[in-house]
Amino acid sequence: MKTITKGAECTELRKWKILNANSPQNIHYDYLGAAQRDPMLNDMVREQGGICAYTMKRIQNISGVWQAHIEHILPRSSHPAAQSVNWGNMVACVPNPNQDACYGAKLKGAYDPATGPFVNPTRNVAGHFHFRENGEVQGLTPEGNETVTKVLHLNHPHLLNDRKGKIKGALDRKPTAAKARARAKQLRQRDIDGMFEPYCEALTQVLEAYATRLENKAQRMARGRRT
Repeated sequence: MKTITKGAECTELRKWKILNANSPQNIHYDYLGAAQRDPMLNDMVREQGGICAYTMKRIQNISGVWQAHIEHILPRSSHPAAQSVNWGNMVACVPNPNQDACYGAKLKGAYDPATGPFVNPTRNVAGHFHFRENGEVQGLTPEGNETVTKVLHLNHPHLLNDRKGKIKGALDRKPTAAKARARAKQLRQRDIDGMFEPYCEALTQVLEAYATRLENKAQRMARGRRT
């Protein structure tokens, strides 16, 4: 998971709220149409740099359609109607609405972070997760552990193997410590299209740990030569 910085809400959503301001009973996500939801999803994907809010998988665009759905962090079934159209409570997640998955947002379902431990990606997620070279992710806090093991199943074989492949590809080149740190720095930045690389946070952590090991080894060898 990577921290998402939420910006201004989608223009179409804001216009819809103004249009329905005198009919508060209509201010609910269920009453939004494609004219609002499509641009909302587009803005969320762009806001997130093209990766899923929970899994960091790449959100594919097929024939102009993002293969993702709008996820409510606080579920609509448990919170006031206004929360269902709160921009800060909505993120883009894989898969698309017509697909099932036994991990991520589809597994989370109606789980309510207001009553149970969960790492909200729109807040600072640093310190909650540790990624290993074998693709595994470990929760470092009670919230992180619950998120990884139960709520999102972030070590599902599909996600684990995907992350492992990306990590292996980065380390197989046996970069120097300097090149590993440069690559990690690049992963923190968006590309020319404003997108992040899939699993960027996992790759960044692993590359920085790898660089630290090389630097520590070099220091030990240097001390040995001086004695």
